[in-house]
Amino acid sequence: MIMKKTGLAVFFAALMSVLGLTSCLNGDGSTSGVGQAWVKVSGFPGFYTFTTADGYTINPTNQNMLVSELGADYAYLIYQYDETSLVEGSKEMNVALTGCMPIKTANAYSSVEQMDSLYANAPLSSVSEQTGPLFWDKENVFIPISYYITQTSDDTAKNTELNKHNFQIYYDVNGGSDTELVLKLRHNVADPDNNSKRLVSVWEYKHFNLAQALNAFSMAKGRQPSTISIEYEKGYSGDYTAGNIQLTKHSIDYQSILDALNSSQK
Repeated sequence: MIMKKTGLAVFFAALMSVLGLTSCLNGDGSTSGVGQAWVKVSGFPGFYTFTTADGYTINPTNQNMLVSELGADYAYLIYQYDETSLVEGSKEMNVALTGCMPIKTANAYSSVEQMDSLYANAPLSSVSEQTGPLFWDKENVFIPISYYITQTSDDTAKNTELNKHNFQIYYDVNGGSDTELVLKLRHNVADPDNNSKRLVSVWEYKHFNLAQALNAFSMAKGRQPSTISIEYEKGYSGDYTAGNIQLTKHSIDYQSILDALNSSQK
């Protein structure tokens, strides 16, 4: 049942901290709000549900907004909700989606000989747009990758261009110190001959599962890393030449991530 006013206030405060909710009082006295959440995707078009890392289930009431396959295991949602629909003790919310950004999964592999010359053929701009890398849990991370594409005239042409870009992470457990796991993020395009025309910067989140890399590091070093560094080839355009490429490293205080996750589970 719907909670009494005091209970609802406490429950709503908890939801605000977990789901990033805000509320606003409409002129007619009814309360509505907006929220945002990183979620795991379940279902298919017409029957999608989403789950947060804290175990909350988000049910879209406007499934017609998601008319095609999301093609991703994770997503970032923006939504509206009715505060009076929150139910005491429930970990479910019915919401009206206003935005949904699928986060596709890229691969993480063990380091291979001549990996750069075999796979990489395009630079990145950065891996720290917006908030920087975000951890879903100890093993799954969302990395904001900024890179360059060609100028396009419409959405169809842009999607065709975006589909030419792929990203992989290779790990080297011996590439850093005894406390640092080095992840080599590399960029591949289907038509590298057009790299000189790639001058427009775009960014998107990619999901990586680091379980294999973390396990390999633990086996080699006898401990978990306290720092995770993402090494990438930074460029100031899409041109993949020595004069435009600078090997760059973005370091993450992984120990603080572990501490925060462990604290939230107590």
